[in-house]
Amino acid sequence: MICDLYESNTSSTSRYNRDSRGIAHKAAEAFSQKGITHTNWGPELEFFVFDAINVYPSPFAATHSYGGSGYSIESKESPWAKGNVSTAIAIKEGYYPSQPKDTLETFRKDVCDDLYKYFGIRIEAEHHEVATSGQCEINLAYGEMKAMADSIITVKNVVKVKAKRRNTVATFMPKPIFGDNASAMHMHQSLWNDNINVMFDPDDPVAQLSQTGRYYIGGILDHARALCAISNPTTNSYKRLVPGFEAPVHLCWGIGNRSAAIRVPMYNRNQERSKRIEYRVPDPTANIYLLEAALLLAGLDGITRKLDPGDPVDENVYKLSASKRREYGIGALPLSLKGALDSLSSDNGFLVSTFTKDFLDRYMELKYGEYTAFAQTPTPWEVSMYADS
Repeated sequence: MICDLYESNTSSTSRYNRDSRGIAHKAAEAFSQKGITHTNWGPELEFFVFDAINVYPSPFAATHSYGGSGYSIESKESPWAKGNVSTAIAIKEGYYPSQPKDTLETFRKDVCDDLYKYFGIRIEAEHHEVATSGQCEINLAYGEMKAMADSIITVKNVVKVKAKRRNTVATFMPKPIFGDNASAMHMHQSLWNDNINVMFDPDDPVAQLSQTGRYYIGGILDHARALCAISNPTTNSYKRLVPGFEAPVHLCWGIGNRSAAIRVPMYNRNQERSKRIEYRVPDPTANIYLLEAALLLAGLDGITRKLDPGDPVDENVYKLSASKRREYGIGALPLSLKGALDSLSSDNGFLVSTFTKDFLDRYMELKYGEYTAFAQTPTPWEVSMYADS
């Protein structure tokens, strides 16, 4: 059941201020004042399906690790499993394998069939992703803001339920496997005034991107470090945002550049209907309602303040030297959840009228608590490295 939360009555002024769905609704209303009738969203949802995740000595003991803890992952596709010659997929070699190596093709198709049959959710594509051990991707056909957020909640639940029925476990944790690609939730976005794509400009020689679209990008890049507290809200999120694994690390935009934080897809020119931007930073642990709202408000701030993002970067950003990044004015994403929260605590003015100070204060309190518990917990890696000190 998906619902709205109110206090005392159902008037608009009684909307519960910590209801994330209500926050998304308020963000959409704020954008309507700029001549935007609606926004379209097309998330790419990545996740893993494992045969098992074993946490030692127990899930509770792992988060209250007085006597030590550990974990193991089991998958027919993993290169470390025994007796799986026909299904083993090496690290970073999971993109589009055929059966029998792709052991989850039937599962993904079954999930997509049920999503359309029972929930009316249209799927654009599904496939195995780059990582070994059952990394999957399901791309939703674009839709309006709140309906798309509802769909993401539904998809995640259906994936988990159907995985459980197969005696497997689905996880949207970004980085469960060391040394391999992690799971993202790339967010495709476009702005519309009735049937007119406000991001499209056929006369722009570079990307056919309107000035409004450029300002929208400028707003997101300007607030990207603070946005990470919402788009990448777990300690594990920052194990994904590292060089070498197709995840963004630096703040810039490009035309079809998958190493940039924002990509403007350009498969064909003169395609108003498909003109959009793709924000590549978020991961699937993000609350989709808060994420959509925060991205909209950051973009709105960029439009209001006319924040031009500068020229697109076409080079591989991972390979740029530090001096070249400074020349291009390319900043960096936070290295940890604490870094993201510190940024949000000093840069939340663009959110506060919609999210409310009460919500943001409580959200940061909870997330700082998560980081502190994580930072104070010894890990198997540390014990192995330092126990003989």
